[in-house]
Amino acid sequence: MLKIFRTFFGGYIPNHQKLNSMNYSILKLQRPIITVVNPNQGLGQIKGTTKKVGANYSTVTVCVFKRSTRELLWETKSKTDGTYAFRNIAVGLECFVVAFDPNNQYNAVIQDKVIAK
Repeated sequence: MLKIFRTFFGGYIPNHQKLNSMNYSILKLQRPIITVVNPNQGLGQIKGTTKKVGANYSTVTVCVFKRSTRELLWETKSKTDGTYAFRNIAVGLECFVVAFDPNNQYNAVIQDKVIAK
């Protein structure tokens, strides 16, 4: 019997019931698989915390850009404790990070010359 393996990943929530009805197997991985499809991607990370007037600030949209080309690499939302993390960035890539106030009370905050480690 020939088995075909398909891998789905990305920013979506799977419908497990539908996948099971189509005889798909769902593998639970302890660590996510990082794929590198372009020179901007790799095993580097950028982590930080969003703050508002000195206190942690949650559910803020945070974007990371490649500094040399201003290309958007990733976008995420900070967690309830204000922390955020970007993975799958080339180690040593120089970036800048922009955080946007969801309530539009403050201007965007930019952290420049951030190096993925």
